[in-house]
Amino acid sequence: MGLLTNILLAPFLGPIYGTRWTLDKVDRVVREELTDDTPIKEDLMALQLQLEMGEIDDAEYVRREAEIMQRFREVREWREKFGMSTSGGPVRVAESDETE
Repeated sequence: MGLLTNILLAPFLGPIYGTRWTLDKVDRVVREELTDDTPIKEDLMALQLQLEMGEIDDAEYVRREAEIMQRFREVREWREKFGMSTSGGPVRVAESDETE
């Protein structure tokens, strides 16, 4: 479309373009919120600090750490759904060797 067509159709197409622009911005913010793991990392660091300071015991630490790790998994799932890169890979825990 030419410049003259855009000017003449602006009263009709302007709200459509404005709505599309707004929805793109909302989509971008939602994706950032769902895939940002910074607050989760901060929560984990605060939890570790509480353990080191003696504010919580080991059982409470393990319980709350499991909740935080679940939140990490959810962020990773959202990143995979959106086709974003994910660092690392699946975490595998080695079985204990009873021959030692």
